[in-house]
Amino acid sequence: MFIIIVGGGKVGRYLINDFLNKNYRVVLIEQDKDKVNQIRDKYGIEVVWGDGSEKEVLEKAGIKECDAVLAVTEDDQDNLVICQLAERQYNIPRTFTRVNTPGNERLFKWLGVNVALSDAAILSALVDREVTINDLEKFLNKDQDKLKLVRISVSKDSPVIDKKIKDIDLPLEAVLVTILRGNKPIVPRGTTRIQGRDLILALTRPELKQELLDIFN
Repeated sequence: MFIIIVGGGKVGRYLINDFLNKNYRVVLIEQDKDKVNQIRDKYGIEVVWGDGSEKEVLEKAGIKECDAVLAVTEDDQDNLVICQLAERQYNIPRTFTRVNTPGNERLFKWLGVNVALSDAAILSALVDREVTINDLEKFLNKDQDKLKLVRISVSKDSPVIDKKIKDIDLPLEAVLVTILRGNKPIVPRGTTRIQGRDLILALTRPELKQELLDIFN
């Protein structure tokens, strides 16, 4: 089995070690140059230096031939983008992600990510046993909350202008889906900076709508 892992932190290294012990082919994508060299030397695997939410980097890692993609960076927004790219652009049938913020499991599932969990051991087990995906309902809070797409117009004097998304204190159960800047749609990443007059589409629970509006205005 050929697996691409995006993110060389603790979770990523745990998964690398686990999959190598199972004799899988593993390629890692990592942005930190020091981690790239350390992991390459320690595990002897192919490591691609770059942003895993960019198509060119995913293709360099071999996404067109891989069996599964695991996005385990420390940024939920980036993990979501990576999984959606893998599924929609490259037809990867099995995508898994680490969830850093409690509550985002349900949002990620709604947006189409195959499996979103916070436990690396469970993610590892799922790669081997696809059938167990259906058994995860008891681990996840799958209530029938009505998630809502919220439209947010960023005012020109908003306090979050020029802030990176990852530095904005968003509600636990809220994910930015897209940003319209003029006529240009932008995929929100953790490092994306908000600008005045941005139009943001966010997914959240209805009762959190006003909190989101207050944050951006």
